Amino acid sequence: MEPPWIKYPHIGLGSIGWRMGYGEDYWFAFADWYNGLDTAGKIAIKESYPEPAVVEEGYPWTGFYDRLEKYK
Repeated sequence: MEPPWIKYPHIGLGSIGWRMGYGEDYWFAFADWYNGLDTAGKIAIKESYPEPAVVEEGYPWTGFYDRLEKYK
C-alpha cells in the first residue's frame, strides 16, 4: 500500500477528508496494514516513502510513521 499522502495527495493532513468517507477508510486500512508489517517491512516503507518535507496543504506529515506505531 502507498501512504496516505501518495494515495490521496489532494487531502492535506488535518483535513476532514481523513475523518470521513474514502479518506478515512484508506487511513485505517493503511494503518492496519503498516502495523502488521515486521520491522524490516516498516523500514522498507519508510525508505521508499519518506514523510514529505514540504506541506502543500494542512499540517506536516513529520512523525506520521511513529504515530501509527503508537496506536496499534
